[in-house]
Order: sequence, then C-alpha cells, then structure tokens
Amino acid sequence: MKTEGIWTAEIYGPFGWENIGILVFENNRIIGGGNRHYSAGSYSVSGDDFKADIEVHYYGPPRTLFGESAEEFTNHISGKLHENTIDGTIKRPGKPHHKLMLRLTRRMDIPQPV
Repeated sequence: MKTEGIWTAEIYGPFGWENIGILVFENNRIIGGGNRHYSAGSYSVSGDDFKADIEVHYYGPPRTLFGESAEEFTNHISGKLHENTIDGTIKRPGKPHHKLMLRLTRRMDIPQPV
C-alpha cells in the first residue's frame, strides 16, 4: 500500500468529522498544516500498522482539542492503513485520557517538479 502522497486529516468531534488540515508523507517524513497551525514529524508503516509522531505549532489562537490550549505540542498517531485511508487515534503523550478518533485520506501523489 502506498503511503507517500498528499493526505487530508480529520478528527471526530461533537459535530462529526472535522477537517484539520493537509499532510504530505514522503520518505517517512510528515509536513503539513491547516488554517492556524503547521506540523512536522515522522511516520512508519509495518504491514498495515501506521504510527507517527508530529510536532504541532500554532501561529493563530491555539485550539483546545485536548482540554488545554498550548502553542506547541506533540501528537502520537496510531492506526490501520487501508487502500487510501488510515483509521486510528491521535493523542498527546502523557495524556492517555485524551484520545480522539482520526481519519487520514490519501488524495494524490506528490507532484513532480516541472
């Protein structure tokens, strides 16, 4: 299954699935962001098991997804890779009671330079 590419990220909240940004997966590295944050980290795949650690940095008002507002924090993602989706969870290390459902969807290959 192909992981390199451009992905969208969604979390499941009180109003259903909510888009939280775009991620680029390339060479076990992740970069991306959304309307108020940017992210960088790394990922690994073993069979259909997906794991990632991502540093999130807010440049707008911080969101309180995990019960607090911080300008910088680490997220740990674990999930199962299907054809073009990863279904799993996202949580903050050291905060096991704050875990959110996450869905990543592969949208396209990384465009080649022109």
